Amino acid sequence: METVEKQSKTWLWVIIVLILAGVIYLLATLGGPGITTPTGVSEDTSPIKIGASFPMTGEAASDGEAVAAAAQLAVKEINDAGGINGRKIELVIKDDACTSKGVDTITKLAEVDKVTVIVGPLCSAAAGPGLPVAEKNGVPTMVIASAPNLTKTGDYIFRNYPSDAFQGKFTAEYIFNTLKKTKVAVLYVKNDWGQGINDVFTARFKELGGQIVFNEGVTQDVKDFKTLVTKLKAAKPDVFYGPLYPAGGAAAIKQLKELSVNIPIVGGDAWDEEEVWKVKEADGALYIVAKTSDSPAFRDKLSSFAAKDITNRFSPFSYDAVKILAKVMIKVGTDQKTIRDELAKLVYTEAVAVPVVEFDANRDLKSADFKVLVIKNGKSEPYTIK
Repeated sequence: METVEKQSKTWLWVIIVLILAGVIYLLATLGGPGITTPTGVSEDTSPIKIGASFPMTGEAASDGEAVAAAAQLAVKEINDAGGINGRKIELVIKDDACTSKGVDTITKLAEVDKVTVIVGPLCSAAAGPGLPVAEKNGVPTMVIASAPNLTKTGDYIFRNYPSDAFQGKFTAEYIFNTLKKTKVAVLYVKNDWGQGINDVFTARFKELGGQIVFNEGVTQDVKDFKTLVTKLKAAKPDVFYGPLYPAGGAAAIKQLKELSVNIPIVGGDAWDEEEVWKVKEADGALYIVAKTSDSPAFRDKLSSFAAKDITNRFSPFSYDAVKILAKVMIKVGTDQKTIRDELAKLVYTEAVAVPVVEFDANRDLKSADFKVLVIKNGKSEPYTIK
């Protein structure tokens, strides 16, 4: 009788051990506490949609082509490596034309295509109207546009491209402290990008002790600046600053020279285009751009993928944005609030564009650096004061 009792107890312990082993196995498979398997993993094998709002037509179409190719390259690499926990990425690109059409593209991405996350817009003119739609729908968005206040739209809006709050401050300090100019004329495009950078620049320039002797905003379609240039000339500035888009910048440079306004010319990062460089009057003009790693390996990889040299200043940021969002989803799954929370504490050191992506309280990069370029013979090169 005692032997039977002992045997019964032994079998009871065997059964308990087997049950515990089964529970531990299930926890490991489903990603329980202390397990490195990503949370949010399910048996769903449908594609995960990443939306993209890029300017595929209009004034910034060449930039749109570059960022689209970079995003597509990132998606291919992720999918080739197994996707996001076994699910492939589907990239859904909508054309915002670098205009207020951004509200329509983001509405379609968020409410019709039901994307999980969004990359873009690239242009502040599209981002300003469009981002409130992404915020309202709770879609984590990695914007590349640079107008200072864009990330203040709400908690779901992040930016891995340097804010113009950095660029405006850097430019004001460079003109005042390095170029030693104290009276500036500012002509800017009146949209989220131009207005934002103008506000930061003028506030900092005055703070340093400089004078804003002329300050005018124009709509994006204006190309005839002769009346404004005549007024500007009468104000007797010792430097011109033009946060204008490429077509407007090229026209302003020509007309400044035509009306004999022979002072140093400084532009914003939108001048990093052949459309500006090829204007013969632009020789000697300076412009400010965010400093990036400019990786030859990335350039070669993207050129091979696109079958031409398509890399520009934005394409590494587009590539990084897709990689960052994918890495977060691999870790936490596709719940949008969980993605948002994970992005807020992100420290990403695998970026192509910058050494580290880490966000401040406004979901902007914590730091950024800039460089000054000069236009010479239809090209641009680093500028140093001799």
